[in-house]
Amino acid sequence: MANETELEKIDRAAEYFERYFEFEDAVTVSKENKEYLKTYIHDNDYVVKNFNIKNKIVKAVGISAAIGVAAFLLLWLLLGTKLIIVGIIAGALIFIGVGVFGIALNKYRLTAAEQKQVEVNEGINEQIIMLDDRIKQVERQRDDYYKALEKRVPFMSLDYMKNVQQIKQFLVDGKADTCEEAVDMFEESMLLQQMTDIMTKSETIEPVKDDKERFGDPLKIIKENKKKRKKEKKAKKYKK
Repeated sequence: MANETELEKIDRAAEYFERYFEFEDAVTVSKENKEYLKTYIHDNDYVVKNFNIKNKIVKAVGISAAIGVAAFLLLWLLLGTKLIIVGIIAGALIFIGVGVFGIALNKYRLTAAEQKQVEVNEGINEQIIMLDDRIKQVERQRDDYYKALEKRVPFMSLDYMKNVQQIKQFLVDGKADTCEEAVDMFEESMLLQQMTDIMTKSETIEPVKDDKERFGDPLKIIKENKKKRKKEKKAKKYKK
């Protein structure tokens, strides 16, 4: 049976490995978050295409025409055929007025949508820059930690980090007296497994969470940042 110090050694190694995996997970999640944020960035052509201003203008003209005709018919009923010219002029003016207003309104809305997308793009890019800095920092920490692991865990290859519990089992079962022997036995069993049926392992697929649930709503962050900036500007004015 393996003595306590060997089991303590392998357990300590397992703790080190868990910490390394935390760095790995942090990098992976941050990169996924970055790709998710990119889906909110769109160019002006995308905004124009989705706004579909031509269709909205056609609808506005159609509505103005319907209102103009309705006004003409109403005036015709009220004034009679003698003043039909008044109804025609009034209907035409209403048609033009409502049509021009509808077109102007939709162009204003398109401009507002374009400006909003510019603000969203800027806000998203700010978040991406922060994420890039975070990723680089965590990657440096991960790599430095990996180098330190090579010295802290000299009895096994770091390629076997995910197999540390299997290696420990050789000690627990009394098949190995030292960590080194346990590693050797694991390598032998791994070679045998490769020779027999290495492809029979099934992988468990974790349910994928919605990106917005995982990373939050970046548009909400942009709104919060805008409010924060407005408060800072007001504070500066009061100081003056």
